[in-house]
Amino acid sequence: MNPDQLKAYKRDKSKKFNAHLRQLRLKDKEKKRISDQHPDNQGTAQGNQDDNQPDNLTLQDLMDIFSTLDTKLDLIQTKLETIIETKLYETLDNKLDLIQTKLETIIENKLENKLETNQPINRQPSIFFT
Repeated sequence: MNPDQLKAYKRDKSKKFNAHLRQLRLKDKEKKRISDQHPDNQGTAQGNQDDNQPDNLTLQDLMDIFSTLDTKLDLIQTKLETIIETKLYETLDNKLDLIQTKLETIIENKLENKLETNQPINRQPSIFFT
């Protein structure tokens, strides 16, 4: 699976999870609305006790939350890796271009110096032959 396909998969999974979470919230709101319309026979004391009790999340709810957090963490990690790779490649490319330019300059200078030092000297032929 290439990175784009992985991103699309994770995005789809996250959307499904968020939709499911939204449905759970709507169900909770509906339950609360119904309970507010039909108060318990015990009065407000029961309501205060309910506020102090922890939420009754099922194992499936916790697994869904964990899955969503894991998906979001994966998305963040993928984005960070992409940013780091992009910056790293840009930096490396810039450094390599700089090194290449310096090497070309050095090579050109060396060649010019070599050509200048190896220039044949225009000497007149010697009139004395042995």
